[in-house]
Amino acid sequence: MKTKGGTLVRSLALTSILLGVPFSVSAATLQVSPINIEVIGPATTATETLSNIDGKGVLNCQVRVYKWTQVNGVEKLEPTKDVVASPPALTIKEGANATVRIVRLNKSPIVAEETYRLLVDEIPSAPTKGTEAVAFAVRHNIPVFFAPAGLNTKIDWSAQAVKGGIRVIATNSGQRHIRVASLQMTGNGETDVYNNGLAGYALSGSSNGWLVKSKTIKSGSTIKITAKVNDAPITATVQVQ
Repeated sequence: MKTKGGTLVRSLALTSILLGVPFSVSAATLQVSPINIEVIGPATTATETLSNIDGKGVLNCQVRVYKWTQVNGVEKLEPTKDVVASPPALTIKEGANATVRIVRLNKSPIVAEETYRLLVDEIPSAPTKGTEAVAFAVRHNIPVFFAPAGLNTKIDWSAQAVKGGIRVIATNSGQRHIRVASLQMTGNGETDVYNNGLAGYALSGSSNGWLVKSKTIKSGSTIKITAKVNDAPITATVQVQ
């Protein structure tokens, strides 16, 4: 999840100095593991570990599961009763861990990949009396997949010239999701990097695209796309439309 917390903190700190008022920031101490959950049928449960690390006091957390769909890169989360998290709310002592169970309640067999998001929200404590504190509501957004064994992946890559660079598009016509990371393109003697980490997901039957900034690659250029898809390296050569 991307935030502008750093900018906000710097701005508030500067304001505090100029006005001569006390200033403190409530630091997030919630750590979650794993950051990606895949359950292969007939299994129907998984666990998530929540840890209160480097904290000063307890953490109060809320845990929810949403159905996750995607159409042409546009994602939607909807309430669901097919999969639940237990417990839905918990308190974690300083330095302690807690376990959340993710359970598929739908009794029908898993015949195709099912996609969900586990949202773990840290609920900030009230500021200490007499201080000007900024409390951040931290959210962890964790992909959850339930799928039968043996699903394939099939990806078609394309590229479009748009304002500011090239939109690199992955179209997923396979049976399971793809997770794209370390995305970059090479063309006209230059290599442009989108992100050395996670770029995003394209769910089965959908597509997703990422703007890679470039000043020299234009429509009609031939580019080489490299990335890691589900942790495996890929290379594709396409012509920019």
